[in-house]
Amino acid sequence: MGGNTRDGSTPFSRIESPPPEIGDGFSQEIGHDRVLMPPDPDMTLRYVDSVEGLNDLERLWNALQSHHSSILPSLAEGTPSRDLDEAWRLRRNKYERWLRSPGTFFVVAELDGEPVGYAFVTVGPGYASWVTGERLAELETLSVLPAHRGEGVGSALLDAVWERLGESDVDEMAVTTAVANVDSHRFYERSGLQPGFVVYYGKRPSR
Repeated sequence: MGGNTRDGSTPFSRIESPPPEIGDGFSQEIGHDRVLMPPDPDMTLRYVDSVEGLNDLERLWNALQSHHSSILPSLAEGTPSRDLDEAWRLRRNKYERWLRSPGTFFVVAELDGEPVGYAFVTVGPGYASWVTGERLAELETLSVLPAHRGEGVGSALLDAVWERLGESDVDEMAVTTAVANVDSHRFYERSGLQPGFVVYYGKRPSR
């Protein structure tokens, strides 16, 4: 559902919002992992902030890449979508780089021990032109496997993101979505986020 204007990988609209209220008792510590207690008793949500955890994300990223390729097969003339292997290689490289920055984390949703969705978040400075907090989160990716869309997985992941950000006193977040991805627009707006920017993409004119 998400992308990143700092990547320039797809044309995006940008939406942002302060966090909703989240009930107490949403998470607990189990061993060294932070495990969350989602509304669905069959679902497990866990925070991850290590490169090793990225191995669980390839299939989930590929589902999002396939969706983007179907709704936006070309970013512009002469800019087709990438194949799955190349797209994941590039995205993983970005994840590894982002994980070296303070505040970066991701949340993995599992059903019966199998990953079915994830959210990847970075934290940076707030906006200079508007009165935001000192730090602003970016939802870089939110992906749910097609078979589990509409089951509340995305909402549970978003709640988990806000829970973690609240512990770090980060109260605002932005996310970018492909203009053609109208389902994600509806999802984020139902979740209380509002459109804020439009991002344009183009190539240097030939001489």
